[in-house]
Amino acid sequence: MANAPHRGTRIEFPRPLATQRLIRDGQHSFDETATEEERAALAELFGAISVDELTFSGMIEREGHDGLRLNGRLRGTVVQSCVVTLAPVKTRLDEKVERVYSPDIDPENIDLDSDEEDALEPLTRTLDVGLVATEAAALALPAYPKAKGVGTGDHITNTADDDPEKEKPFAALAALKEKLSDKS
Repeated sequence: MANAPHRGTRIEFPRPLATQRLIRDGQHSFDETATEEERAALAELFGAISVDELTFSGMIEREGHDGLRLNGRLRGTVVQSCVVTLAPVKTRLDEKVERVYSPDIDPENIDLDSDEEDALEPLTRTLDVGLVATEAAALALPAYPKAKGVGTGDHITNTADDDPEKEKPFAALAALKEKLSDKS
């Protein structure tokens, strides 16, 4: 189906639920596991080598008259590349996820600088638990994964020779100073 029209933003792990039904029912449990294709798409989204497993389970309950509260647990294994050595780094995810969805929040006018609770979200027509899981996983992953034994000051240089002066930050300034003093 290569000629199929594009239908908007791609969601790697879609699990949409109708919010009106959730509010009406008052309580809904979920237990979602990403398929092999979804894990591959998530790995691409995260810039990871692989997502070996990803599950999201929990409960959605009515909050007040017409809001919702999601309490869940995200579990998974993601393999990223070490930022220093490029060796595979395996990260185990086990995150508690809480969100409150309120009809009183306008999705068009969200104040990102507000000190309000981060878990408070606008209530929309659908609540996509897969999207919530994707966001929670992305936030839980290390931004700069490091292989075991790699320290914060470790780095790799691509110098052509073994001149230790090339790795010193002020070597170029010292050389310039020496050059200027030779001209005097």
